[in-house]
Amino acid sequence: VKMGLGWEPAFGGRDIDLDASVIAYGPQRNFVDACYFGKLSILGGSVKHSGDNLTGEGAGDDEVIVVDLGRLPAEISGLVFTVNSFSGQKFTEVAKAYCRLIDAATDEELVRFDLTGAEPQTGVMMAKLIRQFSGEWEMTAMGDFVKSRTVRGMVKPAGEAL
Repeated sequence: VKMGLGWEPAFGGRDIDLDASVIAYGPQRNFVDACYFGKLSILGGSVKHSGDNLTGEGAGDDEVIVVDLGRLPAEISGLVFTVNSFSGQKFTEVAKAYCRLIDAATDEELVRFDLTGAEPQTGVMMAKLIRQFSGEWEMTAMGDFVKSRTVRGMVKPAGEAL
């Protein structure tokens, strides 16, 4: 599964830096690790980040995180996909900001959120994946907004949302 995040560069104002991240949890909703611009690969390379885009320049997804669900360690039972406005602008102040979850095998869009038309916040929990007893992963779209400019501030609310 892939997460894509895109936005347009700021006109005149200071640069806009949105950040995509994935937070991994264990069976007791315990924080295990997070993949974000400061840690581009986690869990033995089963979760990889494309790198930090500081401005939103360029067409298409500006940041991408690829999760190989089949390679995730057995103790990982939940993933939460998040977006933060590291530079502090609220999503409503960012042009054409969106985040989406894509089936990497088929390129089918599973969920998409327009962040520009959303709440005036700096953090959003986009979607969660929970490993079922069968081993299958169940995806739930969230769209829950929180006041947080960093992934660190998302760990507690995201864990509670699992």
